[in-house]
Amino acid sequence: MPTDINNVSGVGKTDSPYAATKATSVTTDKNTLSITSYFKLLAAQLANQDMSNPMSTSDMMNQMSQMAMVQSLTALTESTKSATSMSQQSYAAGMIGKEVTYNGKSYTSNGTLVQAGSRTGTIVSVNFNGESPTFKVAGDPEEYSLDAITAVVQKKSEAQTDTADTQGTKGEGDEI
Repeated sequence: MPTDINNVSGVGKTDSPYAATKATSVTTDKNTLSITSYFKLLAAQLANQDMSNPMSTSDMMNQMSQMAMVQSLTALTESTKSATSMSQQSYAAGMIGKEVTYNGKSYTSNGTLVQAGSRTGTIVSVNFNGESPTFKVAGDPEEYSLDAITAVVQKKSEAQTDTADTQGTKGEGDEI
């Protein structure tokens, strides 16, 4: 008799067996080798080595250089995360007052259901709490992540200013 997979304990119940799941690892003292832990391990290895077959100097130098490389990569990763976060925050702050097209969620306004879909509106605020910045659009009570923006619309006053800037006046080196 076949077993119904939904009745097996430990099996996740999703609409699709191919649904993507996100696993995250947590760094703790038990699953991370710090430089201090490495030196303790190296000292124990040197103290307990077989005197008739000691550890070679080149092996020890290789291990130390690998540890230094891991530390450098860790520092580079943290630096990149920090730079990306700052870039996102600067971009989000610069979007205040801009008219955007975005994928909006459904919500109720004065008893009327506003359906989810593409909308256009002006960003009135940005929230930096959480993993990534979110924004609010005038007249929409929901907050959205930056990836909900599908287009940035240039307002007429901005377009007129840009046109005037490009026309300019003739300079000394210009031919007449």
